[in-house]
Amino acid sequence: MLRVTTLYASSAEATAGYYAQYLSQAPGEVPGVWSGAQAAQLGLAGEVGAEALQAVLESRDPVTGTRLGMPLVDRYTKDGSLIRAVAGFDATFSAPKSVSVLWALTGDDRILAVHDQAVAVALAHLGRYGATTRVRVDNSRIYPDTRGLTLATFRQSTSRADDPQLHTHAVISARVQTDDGRWLALDARYLKRHQRMLGGLYQTALRAGLSHELGGAWGPVRTGQAEIAGMPAELLAALSKRTVQVEAALADKLDEFRTREGRDPTTRERAAMGREAAVDTRSKKSGAAVEDLAARWTGEAAGLGWDARSVWSAVRNAARLDHTPPQVTTLTDLIDDLSANGSAWSRADIVRAVVDAAPVRPMSATRWASEVERVTDRMVASLVDLDAPASGAARAGDGRSVWIEPTAARFTSERVLAEEEHVLTWAMDRQVDEPTPSDMLDPEDLEVMQAGGAAAVAGRDRLVLIESASMRSNAQAGRHVSGTRRWLTAPSSFVS
Repeated sequence: MLRVTTLYASSAEATAGYYAQYLSQAPGEVPGVWSGAQAAQLGLAGEVGAEALQAVLESRDPVTGTRLGMPLVDRYTKDGSLIRAVAGFDATFSAPKSVSVLWALTGDDRILAVHDQAVAVALAHLGRYGATTRVRVDNSRIYPDTRGLTLATFRQSTSRADDPQLHTHAVISARVQTDDGRWLALDARYLKRHQRMLGGLYQTALRAGLSHELGGAWGPVRTGQAEIAGMPAELLAALSKRTVQVEAALADKLDEFRTREGRDPTTRERAAMGREAAVDTRSKKSGAAVEDLAARWTGEAAGLGWDARSVWSAVRNAARLDHTPPQVTTLTDLIDDLSANGSAWSRADIVRAVVDAAPVRPMSATRWASEVERVTDRMVASLVDLDAPASGAARAGDGRSVWIEPTAARFTSERVLAEEEHVLTWAMDRQVDEPTPSDMLDPEDLEVMQAGGAAAVAGRDRLVLIESASMRSNAQAGRHVSGTRRWLTAPSSFVS
């Protein structure tokens, strides 16, 4: 799971203190660590200090204090709206609850190491493909290479309800430096639009690494995340008090929404209410030492009849009983998955399809990430690249034209192109003959625009494009998804 929040320059001092002091100095937690290609060039390495982090969030050189680029200052628009200056982003990677509970009861440091590796590979991908900026050139923009990201990562082991919850806050500076030395704003669209992909890369790397180090099997994948097979459900529930708090608050918000609006919320509306519920129920951490909490967790587990040995036994038994046949995924399967949601895709879309569909095999998190990129490269090589960068105008990091934004859909398949050609040919053929309007149309009870649309579809025009907003129900997920449908129609034919 990955959640991204925005950090603002006006509160840089408080933000730096929160991460580098309040979180890092809690008993039993570890200090934050600098990473990212740009951090090294700024002389940042090892433990994260509050002063250095504040300087980075204020866009100052942490060694000399020199301003890096334009000052980060809040401003007002002509209509009086406040535009807050962005200092950075917090990308929080959270392990599945079963992973956190297994660590809490066993104290196995291999779990922490694999979690750290999985976070690192997701951030390495972001540094290669998402560390871009925007530069205006005449009436257009280019998206040039930069020297990488400045990152400060803070691993935490507890939730705000003092339950075990392994997660890492990756604080990402909103300043990047181009190859010609300019400090500009990070184009954060790759990070924000591809949270699902980055979270999936972390989750699959975590599963691969833990399977390699500890063995075991995994349950079904839901929203990109899976739990360790065999982990006692009652134990997970008992050590998930924070989840219970948020879900209770969300349930109240959903009831209020349905009463007010007379319908279920859309996926986006539900997600927004989930974020609100998390904020509404957010409290300060107790400050209890992790060692003390570990004793409490052991006691709660014992009250349910579980200890480290019996939990290990349950996990290993589940692995022995796991007879799930190996999943076979072909490049054709992946292209079909992508085609279900669009006709052109970015590399990030392809990575998302790979991590969603590829069977996770026991290997290190680093090797798993390399395998994902290798499969993605194979897919890219089999697709049609719609981007044709001019000589000398391609990014060194990913080969993309500097004129193409990092989230642009630039790949498609021969099949999609053939289908589009078929539709265009069909459309041109239908414009040869004169239209033959139907004499069955009765516009008497129709409004003017309705009557015009009905007449066009009924044969008045040679070719008609119909576009309508739709609301389709996803019964399995219990939600509604809004979208748009388009049809081409001719007097005697219909293509959807």
